[in-house]
Amino acid sequence: MTVSDLPPSDLPNDLQIDALPVPDDVTAVADGVGALPPALLRRWNRHGGVQVATLHTARRGGELLGAAFEVHRPLTAYRKVVDVWTAAAEPAARAALTERLVDSVVERAWAEGAVSVKRELRPADASFEADRERALTAGWQELPQPPRWSGPVAGPFHEPPVHGLVLVREPSPAAPGAVPYMRQTTDFTCGPVALQMGLAALGLRGRPTREAELRLWRRATTVGGCEPVGLALAAADEGARARVLLSTERPVLLELCVNDEERDLRAFLQDGFRREAAERGLDVRTEAFSLDALRAALAGGAVALVLIEQLGMHDESCPHWITVHGTADPDVFLAHDPWTDANFGESWVDGVDLPLPAATLDRLAWYGTPSYRGLVLLEG
Repeated sequence: MTVSDLPPSDLPNDLQIDALPVPDDVTAVADGVGALPPALLRRWNRHGGVQVATLHTARRGGELLGAAFEVHRPLTAYRKVVDVWTAAAEPAARAALTERLVDSVVERAWAEGAVSVKRELRPADASFEADRERALTAGWQELPQPPRWSGPVAGPFHEPPVHGLVLVREPSPAAPGAVPYMRQTTDFTCGPVALQMGLAALGLRGRPTREAELRLWRRATTVGGCEPVGLALAAADEGARARVLLSTERPVLLELCVNDEERDLRAFLQDGFRREAAERGLDVRTEAFSLDALRAALAGGAVALVLIEQLGMHDESCPHWITVHGTADPDVFLAHDPWTDANFGESWVDGVDLPLPAATLDRLAWYGTPSYRGLVLLEG
């Protein structure tokens, strides 16, 4: 008897579920995987960089009955189910096997300390509505769809649309997707997008837009990325009360400059931002923020734009802005990350409500040589 012959809601008693690490090609992990639909395997094999991937398989004897592909960023406290495939033709058997495989991902995630499991569904799939309804019935919650753009950044980067669901480990004080999310549309506008999401969290603006992304970038840029004081001035222009905590008085974000001319220009612009901040009475402190102070500010309703070194979560060393908007528990911060590695198969589902253990955020929130720490605290 094959799984397609099973009576509804029935599965073999001797069904074996395995979680197999995927270091490279998913088809090399287990026998029979190469027979899966080519489009599915292409999507699964896009993983790379520092991502951690796992293939969950369901077998009876030597027969592969189903598989679920899970991937996540290291140093984080989430897991993402990319797809679930089964050999079942009968809908009830397919649903039961899908549930068993997803349960395998969830059980392993909780055992490893994750606080959320995310799941991508594709509206183009024939089983989309049935999978969505079953997941919602089982306690998963929908993540609000972020804006999509027309033109060369559609998707973004021409990614097909995905639907996002999340299962949150209880108890969690945060409502999934409560803060509007946006993926940056350029390589250098993480700061303005992080700022937009922070303003939206405070009710000072609605859904982020690309027009505002580029307008705020022009306001705060140092010719390339944006530094803390410039972002704070842009936030104040939008009606927020902004406070800067920066552990150095020297110009920052000069590490990627290619020559003295570029370094001089960035330093000159930052000096101008500091003079304007002083004239306008903005609170700019030479201070390395602590996680305890950040936790207290979030509990009081503030939102934080945090400068991080993204190496560790991504396969590249680069300064980067994220929006820390809450906590999942006292030891896990929730952030919107405006950057996703689309070339490795990430989608907006990875970037929204990204749970960062306290140790991770403490490690990432230093950048530069010598290292410095920067934060813009926003209050309504």
